[in-house]
Order: sequence, then C-alpha cells, then structure tokens
Amino acid sequence: MLLRRVLQRGRASFSQLFNQFSQRLLSQLDSKKRLWIVQVDEGGLKNQSFIVDEDNFQQPLDWMLNRHYSITDLENVDKMKRAEVVSVQLVNAKHSLIRAK
Repeated sequence: MLLRRVLQRGRASFSQLFNQFSQRLLSQLDSKKRLWIVQVDEGGLKNQSFIVDEDNFQQPLDWMLNRHYSITDLENVDKMKRAEVVSVQLVNAKHSLIRAK
C-alpha cells in the first residue's frame, strides 16, 4: 500500500516535470502544424520518447497511421487539445501522447 502511494506521487511529479519540459521545448520550435511528444513503453528498459511534428509528414496523423493506430485511437488523437494526454495500447507497446501544439 505504501509503495503504491510512493509510485503514484512519483508518477505525478514526473508528469508535471515532463509537461514543463515539453512546454519549454515547444516554445523554441517553429512549427506550423500540430506537435506531440510521444513516450513509447515497450516494457522493461525499452522506453523511448519522440517529438512528432506533423510538418514532417505527408498527411495528418501519418506517424500514427504508420504505427497502426485504430480508427478510434486516431479520432481521439485528432481531437486532442494542447497539453492533453492520451494513451494508446498497441500490441507490443503503450504510447502516451501529449499534444504540445
């Protein structure tokens, strides 16, 4: 029970720091379209983070389409507002997205 509380507090602190970091980083970037910060958790030590900039792709949500997001997940990501967080569970990984712009 105590470990659960500690982990929840740590997760909340990490989320807050991550949000602050992402806002500072994005204020430095010049992008015309939407930006997301995506954390990919493949379990164990295989965690990665990406900045996904729609300017770098041929069509909206192209990065998500290439990773086989479901129609429902694509709709949820498309409707995201700035600073909103959405989690997507794929077969091999969990993606946590923060809409930055």
